Amino acid sequence: MKIFLYSLVLLLATREAIAQTTLQVVTKNIRKSIAWKPGISLEINCEKADIIVETAPPDQQSVQVNAELSARHPLLDSARHDLEAWKFAVSTIGKKIYIRAYVGLPSGAALPASNLKAKLKISVPTNCPTTLSNKFGSARIEKITAPIALNGEFCSFSQVQLGGKVQVDSRYGNVDGQQLSGPVNVESNRAEVSLSGLTGDCSVRSKYGNVHLEAASQTGNITVEASEADVTVAMPPPLRHNFDLKANYGQVSIPLGLRLEAGASSTGQQASLRLGSNYPSIVVETTLGNITVR
Repeated sequence: MKIFLYSLVLLLATREAIAQTTLQVVTKNIRKSIAWKPGISLEINCEKADIIVETAPPDQQSVQVNAELSARHPLLDSARHDLEAWKFAVSTIGKKIYIRAYVGLPSGAALPASNLKAKLKISVPTNCPTTLSNKFGSARIEKITAPIALNGEFCSFSQVQLGGKVQVDSRYGNVDGQQLSGPVNVESNRAEVSLSGLTGDCSVRSKYGNVHLEAASQTGNITVEASEADVTVAMPPPLRHNFDLKANYGQVSIPLGLRLEAGASSTGQQASLRLGSNYPSIVVETTLGNITVR
């Protein structure tokens, strides 16, 4: 008992010491403006970054970026030294603008001991096609009408009021979308997907991450293929979609007022509804997951 109490006191004391440790923060701020004209696209490639991409004022014919690169460490000298590991580059090659924020080290150099983080705020003309790749961070894209392509690992994505085609490939980072009027295609692995305000067609393929969709009367065709994940489709009346639902080794749950032709077998459940060939369709298939319509 004395050994246990001693260990507990030592653990609590260690946690208190860690909590009281003051981190020294060193930052570097960079501002860039790059001329833009129709036909030029933007490519953003970052790591350890929190990124905001928003539409520029109508009279701004340029891409502008404000970057804050930081290093946090209990020792000020260590934070200053590790800050130099941050590399930031902006360039224009042909019809593409490149923005990069990454950690670059000489061959054989020790890894930084500091907590490194980048914050980028980028304003782009609303009709500038944008590709964004990020690891270990987050990205928020707002009010862009041009096509958007997002790729991330351990990066959460938030998309608000996008008017063009949206392509998302996310691993270990949740995907949230609101008021998306163009076609949407999401590939996710171990990530939750939540989409609402859909106007165009939508396709989702998910592994090990639940999917939640809100489909209104103006929503186009929806296709969801999920593995070891639950899928929820929320749809207010009146119904304006055909349904095809199939849960392999799972269950299909529908409201009492929704009349569907249902079927079940020893390996799963399925249900369908046919309103007519001129109506869009909602097709959902899960494996080792449940489907809920509400």
